[in-house]
This record gives sequence, C-alpha cells and structure tokens, in this order.
Amino acid sequence: MALIGSPRGLRTFTLLAGLVAIALAVVTLYRGIGANESFLQNLPMINNGRPTQPGSHENHRPTNTHAPPKYKPTPTYAVHSVTDPFPLLAKPTTTPPPIPEYNVPRPGIHREYGLSYMPPLFIGFTRQWPMLLQCVVSYLTAGWPPESIFVVENTGVQDSNAQGRLGLQNPFYLNYAALRKLGVNIIQTPVLLSFSQMQNFFLSVAHARSWPYYFYSHQDVLVFSFEDGPDTLKRHGDRDWFFYDEQDEADIMRPAAAGQDGYRTIYENCLRELNRTLEREERWAFRWFQYDHLTLVNRAALDAVGGWDSLIPYYGSDCDMNARLEMDGWSLRHRRVGIINDVSTVLEDLSALYRDPNVTPKFIDPNPVPKAEGEYTEGQKGKPKENQNDPAKEVKDSEEDNAMQKRDGKVNGTGVVGVARSVEYFRELVNVGNDMGAYKYRDDKNARNSWQNSQHGGVGEPYYYNAEGFATSFWILAEAGREIFRQKWGHSDCDLVEGTALKLEDQWIVEKDWE
Repeated sequence: MALIGSPRGLRTFTLLAGLVAIALAVVTLYRGIGANESFLQNLPMINNGRPTQPGSHENHRPTNTHAPPKYKPTPTYAVHSVTDPFPLLAKPTTTPPPIPEYNVPRPGIHREYGLSYMPPLFIGFTRQWPMLLQCVVSYLTAGWPPESIFVVENTGVQDSNAQGRLGLQNPFYLNYAALRKLGVNIIQTPVLLSFSQMQNFFLSVAHARSWPYYFYSHQDVLVFSFEDGPDTLKRHGDRDWFFYDEQDEADIMRPAAAGQDGYRTIYENCLRELNRTLEREERWAFRWFQYDHLTLVNRAALDAVGGWDSLIPYYGSDCDMNARLEMDGWSLRHRRVGIINDVSTVLEDLSALYRDPNVTPKFIDPNPVPKAEGEYTEGQKGKPKENQNDPAKEVKDSEEDNAMQKRDGKVNGTGVVGVARSVEYFRELVNVGNDMGAYKYRDDKNARNSWQNSQHGGVGEPYYYNAEGFATSFWILAEAGREIFRQKWGHSDCDLVEGTALKLEDQWIVEKDWE
C-alpha cells in the first residue's frame, strides 16, 4: 500500500497495525514451535553451555587416519624449582627494610645538577623473575630512587602477570605486588618485542613523556655504589674508561667512601655524568658505564639516525646502531659511575643487599651447567677463590652464620659505628658479587647465557610457550639478525667504523667484502 501523500492519521494507524501484526506472529511462533523448547535447543550453544575459562584447553584428537607424529625424546635434564630470593618481601604484610642511610637519595637531587626532571631508568624484562628482582633491589639499595625506575614488562602474556595468573615456575612470571612494594613503576609492552624493538619502545616512551635523556639497564646485573672508596678491580664487561683530563680521572678513580665528604651514590654519579656531558659535548649519543649494561641515552642522537634497526632483533643490533651513530658524528664513551657486575646467578637472600646481619651473602645458580661443560679449569678466566661458595648447592656454613649472628643489628649506615659496620658488610657483598661475575664467565661457550633457559614451568597457564622452543627460536632469530647485518653492510664483523671505509648512506648498497 502506498502511503506517500496519505493523510498523517492514516499513516500512523497503518504503522501501529503493522507492529501489532508482527507481535502476534512472534507469539504464535513461540506457542506453536518453541513451547517445548525445541526451537531454543536448535540454537548453537556458546562454549557448550560452560562458562568461558581463558587459558583452559581440551586435548582434541585428530579424527583422520594419519599416523601419529614421532615425538622427540623426553629431556633428561633435572628441572630445578625456582625459589623466591626475597622471602621477606614475598609476605603479604611486610615492606622492604630501610636501605643504608648514606645511600638514601636527597629529595630533588636532580635539580642540583641542572635537570628539570628525574631521568628514568628503564629495565627491560622478558624472563627469569629472580634475576630481575635482584637487579632492581641492587639499584635501590645502591641509592637509585624507586620512582625513577621503570620495569618494562616485555613478556607477551598480556595482562596475565598484572592479574596474578602465572606461577613462580613460569619463565615469564612477574610479581606486580612485589615491585609496587618496592615503589618502582611498571610499563607493559603491547606484544613481545625483540631487543632492538624494545630499545625503540624506550625511545617511544621517552618521546611521549618528553624525556630528552634516559638510562637503561640489563636485568642480569648487580650494581653497587663506591661505598668503600676506590675500586680498581677490572671486571668482565669493563672497557678502557674515557677521561677528559687528569683531574677528571682522579675524581672518578679515587671516589670518597661512604661517610666521607664528597661521597656520591651510583645514581648521583649518573646525574653528574649527564650534567658534565651536556656541558662538555653537544653531539653525543651514549655514555656506557660497563658497555651497555647501564647506559645513558641522548634521544636526539637516536632520532637523527632513525632509531634501532628492528630487523636486526638481537646480536648485531648494537654493532649496527653504534656504527651509524659514529658515522653521523655522535660520540660514544665508556665512563665509570659505580660497581657493575654482569651476573648469571642470584643471591640466596636479597635481604643481604639491605645489610641484614642475620643473612650471610652467598649466591646460587638457578641453572647449573654440568661439570663436564662448565667446571673451572686452570688458567680459565674467573677462576674462583678457594673459599668461594658452591652455587649449585645450598651450603650452610655454621661458623659464618654464627659470626653473622654476633654482629650488631644496626648495620644500615646510621651513625659513625653504623657506617663502619655497614661498609664492612659491603665488602663481603662486593666479594660475592665479584665471584658471581667470574662464575658467569667461567665458560664463555656454555655458562654465560645459561640463566636465560633455567625455568621450564607454566604448563597450562595463560600464554604458555614451551621453554625449549622459546630458546631455540631466540637463537634462530639471533642468527638471522646477524645475517641481515652482514647483508646490510657487506661486512661480517662489528668493526664497521674501524675496519672499513663505509659511510652512513652505504647501507644495503655495497657488495660483500668477504669470499
């Protein structure tokens, strides 16, 4: 029926009549077809009528006639259970102990060095919670303010850690509650990123928050301030330090000890280094404090060369970035601000970093390498002292424990006597840290990265990924990145600046220089 041009009343009446007719049809349909619920039974059920349970899986077997797959042999290695290295912090009602008083950062100390904001310290995390926790606690107890530390969760498990849905044995486990107790910040990447992609993520956050300069640290480090004054030991990872002049060298290599005039924490030294760099150099990119284990970054330099090459995901990405920066005239220098140990092991109890007199500093290996592959031999780097603890065992030395129990409980740097006792404890910590660094490099082929593959749990948890598969994939990607580097520059080694005449604009347009 054509209603266009009809009187308004007729159009209204016709519309109402149509609605009534539709309603009657629905009622009739229900009474005639759906009264016995057969109509509703024919509708598809969501999740078979069960509540949705993210992360739960059914073992669906194939219905075809193909032969079953041939499985790899079951691994014979012993999977070591992970223990929380900070049992005090793991308790729900406890808070961290106080740090040594002389390491407490002064309020607004960044302004003393001409900075309008607190430069952030990014610490990227993908696997191995105990290693990350040790790293964070060592920075805090050495005097780095918690509010300027940003743990970047790069696990790829979405909100599983924030919601507390992963267990301690899962390699990607991260304890949000513990980090918040420590007062540090947490940023979550949207997806799992490679090393070079995560570096670009740091750069992106720095842009979004208007931070022209920032620091980043690896998670497998143990850091200290110069609490005992000058430290002349050359550690694995240390390079030849750069000094502007003799006075600069004397100032850096002969620092004041805790309790003395002029004492500076590693954090204050980093602020001071940023201030001095801005005064002395205009075109600078990185300041390395033990290569890139702790690094100061100039955002403008990275912008100038296009950031990190995301197609070189892991090894080789630093060679590429450093070369492009040098080719473009940006300086890279090795400077010293504190004691940094590159480690693969964890202190048995992180309360030791707070100078707990009831805790003997000692470390354990979360993934000990079999002796046939990783034991010390004569002449090898990092041969341990005769009295070094065995990290593969939890050895209880009764004499050491008794001596520790007799210490004055006030060792956290309060008063003259407190400072002396805290520094005495600090010497023990530094010796253990040195042993941890030597232990990591005891066998360059097998031991250095063993910690990355030390956890194999998490089966059935959200976003579970086979640990062996993850490790294998990592090395495949790492080698692919090396090949991209070789093809990009036509050169196979890291010495692009020192060993070639390549220029910044030569990327991807030169023939290879090897047979």
